[in-house]
Amino acid sequence: MDALRRYVFPVIWMLILGLIALALVKMAFFPSGADAAEEDPQVPTADFDQFALVPVETGDLSSALVLPAMVQPDPGTDLEATAEGEINKIWLHNGDQVEKGQRILQVRQPVEPEVPELPLTEEEPAEGEEGEGSQPAPAPQPPASEYRYVNLVATATGALSGMKVSEWDVLAKGDTVASISPGTYSIIADLTPEQQLSLLDVTLTATAELPTSQDPVTCTSPAITEDTEVEEPETAQGEVDPSTGEPAAAGVTAAQLTCPVPADARVVPGLGVEVTVDLGSRTGVLTVPTTAVEGEGSAGAVYVLDDSTGEPIPVEVTLGMRDEGTVEVTEGLEEGQEILQFAPGVDGAEDDMVSVDAW
Repeated sequence: MDALRRYVFPVIWMLILGLIALALVKMAFFPSGADAAEEDPQVPTADFDQFALVPVETGDLSSALVLPAMVQPDPGTDLEATAEGEINKIWLHNGDQVEKGQRILQVRQPVEPEVPELPLTEEEPAEGEEGEGSQPAPAPQPPASEYRYVNLVATATGALSGMKVSEWDVLAKGDTVASISPGTYSIIADLTPEQQLSLLDVTLTATAELPTSQDPVTCTSPAITEDTEVEEPETAQGEVDPSTGEPAAAGVTAAQLTCPVPADARVVPGLGVEVTVDLGSRTGVLTVPTTAVEGEGSAGAVYVLDDSTGEPIPVEVTLGMRDEGTVEVTEGLEEGQEILQFAPGVDGAEDDMVSVDAW
């Protein structure tokens, strides 16, 4: 018994303590598979079911288009000379505020004076004869220079800018003398053809997020201005289309959305802002997940499983409003009908899969 207490029991306790130490080391430096999956987001935690089905549901949608934009000064009105002549007086200069109809400068135009007729005299003596008491006729005096004065007045209200003329410069009719800036600003957002298409037949209601205002600023009269010429898209430098492996093409700007800035808003030219255009809302419409839809316009397709083969087959549908993660279906489906949650080849299906290749 003494031998057990002296030799066997201490050895057993040493083995137990050693096992406990090994377990602590393993827990600290070699986590189990479940723990490793929680710590490493790249380790898959669920299998992806490519044939997962979802029912067509009835729901409400609201959609908005968010556009990056920039504050720009509104263009000024060119002030053109209405008469040719020499500037003899300038009343207002660059930076001065003017009212419509206020005079800015004056030009003078020379007027050809009428030459007075000489008065009739007594009969002149014959050649070689001198009349008694006759005096030579006085030489006609050149008439004094005469001018007509024309004032150039402002055609709009604003601030003068770009005036480079000085007194005694000569103007021709139609010459640009200066520009009258209205002193107002607009928020300009470029639109791609797809974005412009989404705004067709939509009553424009837009708001802008300004850093100087806590609440969004309402655009009083938003408008779309189409470009007269649309250039072909250029190849984006260094960017590659992941689906084709070919160089990606840059976007095309087909129009611009103009949002006037309220007079009480504090902005400066070049300020970057965001404009949100309300595209409307729908209530009680058929909806499906975006990942289930193939197609970007109004015509698209979803997939159902064939009863006989179990393979996915396309069903043509008509698409309506798009919300975040949801699309309206106006034709082609019925409520409760089951479709594939992920259309084959749609990027949304790949996004929902957990990556197992990135280590």
